[in-house]
Amino acid sequence: MKPVRIATWTAVAVLATLVVLTIVAAAGSRTEPLRKLVVATLAERLDADVELSYFSVDTFPRVVVGGGGLKLRLRGQPASVPPLIEIESFTVHSSLFDLLRRPRRFRQVTLEGLVVNIPPGGLKKDGAIREAVKSAREDSKREETKVEREASQQTSPILIDELIADGALLRIIPRREGKLPKEFAIQALTMRTLGLAEEMPFIATLTNPIPKGQIETSGAFGPWKKEDPGTTPLRGKYSFQKADLGTIKGIGGILDSTGEFSGQLNRIAVKGETQTPDFHLTLSKQPVPLNTKFEAVVDGTDGDTYLNRVDAQFLKTSLTAKGAVIGTKGVKGRTVNLNVDIHEGRIEDLLRLAVKGEKPLLTGRVGLKTDFHLPPGEPDVIDRLELQGGFDVDAAKFSDPKVQEKLTGMSRRARGLEAGESAGNVASDLSGKFRLRKAALSFSSLSFAIPGALVQLNGAYGLKSEQIEFDGTVRMDATISDAADVGGIKGFLLKAADPFFRKKGAGALIPIKVRGTKDDPKFGLDVGRVFKGK
Repeated sequence: MKPVRIATWTAVAVLATLVVLTIVAAAGSRTEPLRKLVVATLAERLDADVELSYFSVDTFPRVVVGGGGLKLRLRGQPASVPPLIEIESFTVHSSLFDLLRRPRRFRQVTLEGLVVNIPPGGLKKDGAIREAVKSAREDSKREETKVEREASQQTSPILIDELIADGALLRIIPRREGKLPKEFAIQALTMRTLGLAEEMPFIATLTNPIPKGQIETSGAFGPWKKEDPGTTPLRGKYSFQKADLGTIKGIGGILDSTGEFSGQLNRIAVKGETQTPDFHLTLSKQPVPLNTKFEAVVDGTDGDTYLNRVDAQFLKTSLTAKGAVIGTKGVKGRTVNLNVDIHEGRIEDLLRLAVKGEKPLLTGRVGLKTDFHLPPGEPDVIDRLELQGGFDVDAAKFSDPKVQEKLTGMSRRARGLEAGESAGNVASDLSGKFRLRKAALSFSSLSFAIPGALVQLNGAYGLKSEQIEFDGTVRMDATISDAADVGGIKGFLLKAADPFFRKKGAGALIPIKVRGTKDDPKFGLDVGRVFKGK
């Protein structure tokens, strides 16, 4: 989505250039009066404090306009904030014949050292650009100079064949003092057929800082809607190549993305897709191929993005998501809020992403719905990420044969089967509600079912520490004595214990606790709860 924002802010600099050349085209070649008129008109039209160090116009043998040290600072901005627009020098080429045409024509405009500094919070929608339009409408109510009147009577008084601004820089100033600004280095920017009443094609190549990678974009901007700049049309396509996701704390991989956009500045529709063959969380460091397709709407005036639909695929799992990526007043960065839905996924794919180890603990079909909340900040993604939702896993099996064998034995005993009887192909069903916050997963109503038994747990698992802490119950069809299948004095004592565990219609309801780590869990009877009747 970054190319859309680049085009929006570049339009501010282009508007200033068009104002300057409109004045030149109408006023002739009187250098010092022209310099003053340029400064005064820019200040009026853009509601800005303007500096212009030098300015010159040569008309023979060809028309060459030059200048430098141009700075536009929004009125009311503190001196500590850099100017909105800085141009080290500019050169304009034309001819006397072109200046006599209607519209007046400039062959080429070259901007050196163009820097666009976006102030904290961006330009307000009712700010400089809207005020520029308002002042332009009010010009007709005031006494105008001959130059201003001639310029205002033209639908598009000038036309620029080509504008080149290589080596430009887009800088976003943070709100917090001491923080470094975010900078977008624009290696190449070319715009053609520039005029307020024309569609203006552009081609740009720039470096995106986070995630770091190169963006190439092309399209068209305009014609400029002076009554409501937010409705100015914009269309194009982009390619975002070799973006290093490792520049975002907590994730990794190399991303490629392509897409197209169209609409108007305040509502730009974007369609695209991404490919990341080695996406991973640094927590687990297990890469998976991740591909997405998305449809979104971007407000180019403030950068907020509304995701209508995202379809993602990794390994054998597909998910859909929708939500928004929005800014918060007074907070650096943007917040991601999504609703995520997995219809037909695989639990082993999710575990591969989130849990260390070559082999996932479980395999099976998974369904999951969750709210996804990722606030801005410096910590790793896993420390900032918040999830809340529910899941169910069907026909799950443990990947460790020894664990699966123990599970089969548990199912046999829970049904009261004899040692030699076959327990069949034992699979498990899991379901529950979960919440992830500060890299800790908490579970409620966690249910684990096998033939003959139902385990219900509440507790937590630390994604970083891998510590397990669960409490719950095991409900069996068989009684304690039948499950043990022993005779003699042990069998007699167990039969005597059956009444303590036969509750709520179950053969046995056993309180348990689980402690330890993922690789070394400890299961035990919660003796205290047996006698408390809980």
